[in-house]
Amino acid sequence: MMKAFERSVVLACPKTSLRWFGSSTIQDMAIRNIVESDISGKPDAATVTFGLGDTWFEIDLTDEERKELEKNLKEYISKGRKATKKGEKKRLVPETTPEEREEIRKWARENGHEVPEFGRIPKAVMKAHDEAHGIERTL
Repeated sequence: MMKAFERSVVLACPKTSLRWFGSSTIQDMAIRNIVESDISGKPDAATVTFGLGDTWFEIDLTDEERKELEKNLKEYISKGRKATKKGEKKRLVPETTPEEREEIRKWARENGHEVPEFGRIPKAVMKAHDEAHGIERTL
């Protein structure tokens, strides 16, 4: 695999020709970055990011090379699912108030279920409580 490198090209006339542009200065010049493909070395490439396992990769590809990569991965992408980003955690918010949880704990103990004094109430206990009281809840 070829090493990616970025080449900057300054588009301007030599300093002696600046009079053609009136009062143009070096800050008025355009700078164009040319990104070359890591595969073919062709210009006008763009960075493509992809991951496998716990590792993320970046590669500079032309449009044609990117399409070829997508074509080769199409079957896997179509059968896969979008993953959450590392470090992105779902926030768990209880569906019950502290008072309701205390009542559920009381009911559970009275009906022979083991429940911790603090913390999460086991799903099986929640389900048994809800069935006994005709409550429909998403667990």
